[in-house]
Amino acid sequence: MAAGALLLAAVGLPACQPRPDEVATAAELRYVAWPEGPEPGFARDVVLVTIDTLRADALGFAGNAQADTPRLDELAASGWVFDRAYGHSVMTLPSHANLLTGQLPYQHGVRDNAGFVLPGAVPTAAEAFAAAGFRTAAFVAAFPLDARYGLDRGFEVYDDSYPEGSTRGFAVAERSGAEVVRAAADWWRRHGGERRFQWVHLYEPHAPYEPPQPLADRFVENPYLGEVAAVDLYMGRLLEVVAPEGAVSEALIVVTSDHGEALGEHGEKTHGLFAYEETLAVPLVVWAERLTPARIGAPVRHVDILPTMLEAAGIATDAMPDLAGRSLWRTPAGVAGIHGAHPGTEPVYFEALHTNLQRGWAPLRGVIAPYPLEGPDAAQPPDGDEAGAAGSGTRLLKYIALPIPERYDLLADPAEARNLHAEDGVAAELASLLPAESEWPPSAGSVTEGERRALQSLGYLSTAGGAPTQGDYDRDDDPKELVELDSLIQDFSEAYQDGRLEAAEQLARDVVSRRPQMAIGYSNLAQVLLDRGKVDEALELMIRAERELAAPVSLERQLALTLAEVGRAPEAVRLMERHADSRDPDTLNVLGLVLAEAGAPARARDVLLRSVEVDERNPLARQNLALAAYHAGDWRLCEEESRLALALNPELPLSWNYLGIALFNQRRTGEAIDAWRRAVELDPGDLDLLYNLGSVAASSGRSELAREALERFVREASSPGLRGRYAADVVTARSLLSRL
Repeated sequence: MAAGALLLAAVGLPACQPRPDEVATAAELRYVAWPEGPEPGFARDVVLVTIDTLRADALGFAGNAQADTPRLDELAASGWVFDRAYGHSVMTLPSHANLLTGQLPYQHGVRDNAGFVLPGAVPTAAEAFAAAGFRTAAFVAAFPLDARYGLDRGFEVYDDSYPEGSTRGFAVAERSGAEVVRAAADWWRRHGGERRFQWVHLYEPHAPYEPPQPLADRFVENPYLGEVAAVDLYMGRLLEVVAPEGAVSEALIVVTSDHGEALGEHGEKTHGLFAYEETLAVPLVVWAERLTPARIGAPVRHVDILPTMLEAAGIATDAMPDLAGRSLWRTPAGVAGIHGAHPGTEPVYFEALHTNLQRGWAPLRGVIAPYPLEGPDAAQPPDGDEAGAAGSGTRLLKYIALPIPERYDLLADPAEARNLHAEDGVAAELASLLPAESEWPPSAGSVTEGERRALQSLGYLSTAGGAPTQGDYDRDDDPKELVELDSLIQDFSEAYQDGRLEAAEQLARDVVSRRPQMAIGYSNLAQVLLDRGKVDEALELMIRAERELAAPVSLERQLALTLAEVGRAPEAVRLMERHADSRDPDTLNVLGLVLAEAGAPARARDVLLRSVEVDERNPLARQNLALAAYHAGDWRLCEEESRLALALNPELPLSWNYLGIALFNQRRTGEAIDAWRRAVELDPGDLDLLYNLGSVAASSGRSELAREALERFVREASSPGLRGRYAADVVTARSLLSRL
């Protein structure tokens, strides 16, 4: 069997033909029981690269014949490749929290992307490196790792400079790998000669898959692999700086991903629903100039990476007593030497709680563990594999705790097609390996204050602190029974993002019909109704959901903003007052905005400044502070806050609008017109912007500009759904047009 195909069979992913000759050195690395690691403290610098949503089998060195990843293949060919590496979470924020704390999700408490913040008492990798005299910097590519979530602690530079506030719908604020690597390389060069710990996060393989040219044309049939090829290109630029060819390198480079991508396997389009191998298995390459290249088939875990980096840097782990992993430089105790599964290797705990927290579906927890097996059915190593041990064998078993429980033999069934849960008594033994502390949802008495706030903000806990128990979930709540509904939700998101609002509305109605107890269905339907001008129906829908369901705070924010927009700001304030002590910037932003609209600009400013304290780089807080100043009639402050917002993101039409209003009221009409023109360029469909631009241009003698803006305003504001709202303004606009 070719080495590349052997690797993929061991990982439990579809085998591919070996790559062409140029990567044969990586594909043919010899399996070893465990290589001898270097002495502690050998690395002067440490670089951690996390590639978001990168499957373990999407790389050339993993045997994928379609992949174009020569730079990562070369790195793998001269480093240690761990063929069976696992994450513990299948969402970005908790997975990175696992990596950067060396703790499991139930230890540090971050269980999903939304609603959770890493507690300040949990030590981080950056804090440990900084205490040891390292310069520390992080360069992240997307909003799920925003500094507001607490992963910035210990980093003297935490560069999350993606453009917040510009995305529409379900799109995530992100920036390209080229920009991330450029910033990371600049920092690396500036601190040459000093000890450095750098974390670089690349986001390209995340959906939607839109590789840059010419990769888009080359990967028309598989744009996901096109995004992976783009990441490889950016990795090459990074490696040219941190480990330049021909120079002696004292760096340790670790490359992994946070989770994989399902790409339709098991009915899952992306990730977060299940924890099968396509999303739980991750690539892991460890490179240093002094390492002897090797492939390692034993299961390893994300929580093993931090102890490995600390030992390489010569940093004692005394300050991090709760590390759940172990250094990969040392052979695990009790390893029997069976290729691909070692009885001495610690079990792999994993969880997928996103659909439980966001949709109320059954929570998913599980464990992977080697299991010894005697006799002819034992999984044996291939001929000539020095890691083998005669007369014994090992199964690698996976248990998934759900209302419909699952148990798989990963070596015999790498595609996880045959659920063996009912066939023997092994499942009960595996279930006993699930840590008691990982129980989810937690019983009311065991909820920490941090968990309570997070869960309550998600609508998961009542204000009394009660939580459902595992017994509250049945087969109908199992994600396997709801995979078609998940697909429907994904279809809605795609239709909405593409602007196919009629189709999106029908899909959202289908979701509500199929799962009427799920608040996110009402939220999605309300959003598309608002975009289609059906404001009254959207309001009625959200009010009903807020009253009858355990509505998450995201739906309450959506309802409050709509109430304020239709002139019912006092109701919006009453709704949001229950969150007055929140530390969530989005919630504080909405509370501040509706307070401003309700005529309480001073209190609005206090609330919004608290939001800035939590997330100083959030331009929407500054934009809302400009609105509060507008309501207070403080035009200089309105101008100042508008400019601060635009300094963070110059693509915000409302900030340009508030700037225009502030300038106009300071009798700087020409500057005001320029600001409104920019606002209209960014959002040509905003009728308020068109009216402001047209009316002021008309009074300033800018006839051509005024005519264009006012004619568009009259035409669009006269549509049946908007006549009542803009009736008086349409009359004024027509009067202005008649005098031009």
